[in-house]
Amino acid sequence: MSEVFAGIDLGGTGTRLVIWGAGGVLAARTLATADLGAGEPEVRLTRLAHSVRDLLPAGAVLAGVGIGASGPVDRAAGMVRNLDTLPAFSDIPLVADLRRQLRVPVAIDNDAVTAAIAEQRVGAGQASGRMLMVTLGTGIGAALLIGGEPFRGPDGAHPEAGHIPVASGVGRCYCGAEGCWEQAASRTALQAMLRPLLPADVADRDLLAHAANLGDAPLLRRAFRDYGRLVGQGLSVLHSLYRPEVTLLGGTAAACLGLFSDGLADTLARAPGFAVTAEIRAAALGDEAGAIGAALMAREEAGSSAAGMI
Repeated sequence: MSEVFAGIDLGGTGTRLVIWGAGGVLAARTLATADLGAGEPEVRLTRLAHSVRDLLPAGAVLAGVGIGASGPVDRAAGMVRNLDTLPAFSDIPLVADLRRQLRVPVAIDNDAVTAAIAEQRVGAGQASGRMLMVTLGTGIGAALLIGGEPFRGPDGAHPEAGHIPVASGVGRCYCGAEGCWEQAASRTALQAMLRPLLPADVADRDLLAHAANLGDAPLLRRAFRDYGRLVGQGLSVLHSLYRPEVTLLGGTAAACLGLFSDGLADTLARAPGFAVTAEIRAAALGDEAGAIGAALMAREEAGSSAAGMI
């Protein structure tokens, strides 16, 4: 019988689950969040618990569950507070109910934090003492780890850096601010930029791959460069404030880093004395990073609890 931990990454579009054990990722699955969140709250939570159980390998004993969710996340209450992009799982007793159904400890945090934990422990940011993680997905998530621990506000909340205003002409965000970085530079925004430049029969899920294959076309090259500048506008703010050693770009849009890196470099260029020397790297763990980090968070919290009982 082997002890394992489950990681759940609740995203606005897809929900990823992994089982983490002594050999790393033992099983993984991706579900459509809309399908997972259908029905009454009790049905949704039961479906999520069943999805975890169904993924367990034979002979595995579940020892804990970690959840990474697009924020805001209320860690103290064990709830997601994001009615705009995670309505099906917001303001319901997510942690308490999964703990009751699965009979194991359950921890929750922002999905950018769990992705950062994964990359710092077992991915592209290993051994980094001051690491910034930015995920470019349905929205934008960002997390800073200092000595492996997430930077938080005095109330313990994770800063929602995807909602810093950086652009004009993109309208008012659901958070209440106008011109949020998330509106301008998420994967969703990149898809909207690319859609008019590609054949109408290309499905949304294939847009980035199709555009990457045609990346030398002048209009696409310009679109990716413009997108890189938009990513750089928010990143420039975070670099100035946080001054990381390493910055990792993750999320689905980060697969196109080679195509938008020139525009990114344009925006990040600063005069001597103002430049931040953070090395920018692509994240290594792909779309599973948030779920892997959630599982590692659960394992670390279980270890801390056990140590406190000695």
